[in-house]
Amino acid sequence: MSVTIYGRPGSRARRPLWVARELGVEVTSIEPAPGEIKQEAYLALNPNGKVPTLVEGDFVLFESFAQSLYLAKKHGTGTLYPADAQGEALAWQWTFWAVSELERPLTTCLFDRVIKPEDQRDAAAADAAEQSLQAPLGVLEKALSGHDWLLGDTFTVADINVAAIAALARPSRVTLEAYPNVAAWLDRATGRPAYNG
Repeated sequence: MSVTIYGRPGSRARRPLWVARELGVEVTSIEPAPGEIKQEAYLALNPNGKVPTLVEGDFVLFESFAQSLYLAKKHGTGTLYPADAQGEALAWQWTFWAVSELERPLTTCLFDRVIKPEDQRDAAAADAAEQSLQAPLGVLEKALSGHDWLLGDTFTVADINVAAIAALARPSRVTLEAYPNVAAWLDRATGRPAYNG
């Protein structure tokens, strides 16, 4: 059954699209026209009026990480998705951790250093956000000590979900100099052909 994902590849749609490319799942990627996500037809699929939205036959799923976990489990159990309950739980752990610990401060840095017009940027907010990243980056640095990937020697959906957020560090001008394991892991992850498609 064909899969359609609504959203720009540069948006949070990158997460499920990356999983799909890793697994060779054929996906139709549709970038909604400006304003389309607030119209009735799209809201019937995703009442949040946001992207991405995944549609597979009659099945509709919003939230990018739910989509990436779903695609990985359906098409990649035993490879991209851990086959055992403990591995699965660790993939969930890292996914939820990335949302709760990394996403907001990295997004703050991105908006207040790059995206907002210069006269609307809040340098203090960006600096405070970067400071708040030091503890979670330390956690990630330790987790990657002696391992190429988050769950050991095998690249999994956990790496995709965390790296999809951690990759914001570079355009946000967040330095990873004190975290060489994180920097090397991020290079490995984002260097995979499926990252950019």
